[in-house]
Amino acid sequence: MKKQILNTFLPFFIIVLSPMFSSCEKTNKKEISDVKDIEQMMQEYRQAWRNGDSTLVLDKLSADIILFQPGKTGKPVFSKRNVREFWFPKSDIKYPIIQYEVENEEIVSSGNIAYYQGLSKLTWCTLENNIGRDTTQSISEFTNILKKEDGKWKIHRIMYNLKDSKYTR
Repeated sequence: MKKQILNTFLPFFIIVLSPMFSSCEKTNKKEISDVKDIEQMMQEYRQAWRNGDSTLVLDKLSADIILFQPGKTGKPVFSKRNVREFWFPKSDIKYPIIQYEVENEEIVSSGNIAYYQGLSKLTWCTLENNIGRDTTQSISEFTNILKKEDGKWKIHRIMYNLKDSKYTR
């Protein structure tokens, strides 16, 4: 079901947003500044995940965030509150991030909207009652739509396509 929703909405995002971004042949100083601000914000976002700082992770999201999940059944996760409950449930099981790297970054900004995409490599472990259970690594292609809120870039939409996943004990 979610894959159908993603397949339905992704073409919409591409059709609506692509002309806006591709029409920006001349890069002005404001757009260069925005790209640097987005790079900095996304580095802080990844570092917050590595530090286990859920407050800072959530601070990088817009209030009306939508998280599209590949290969999952059901609806996307809507709102910061629901994303918080999904990513950081109250439980004795924790999933600390060991590594979070991005390759092939592409950032395009136009006005108060931008996209940030690339290939992410994420490694985390499972801790149950502070005892390590296993380690997982995933590689995903991702596209994030960002928007400016009160002068700061926030992640507005998260879409990713899982390319590879490895579990070890």
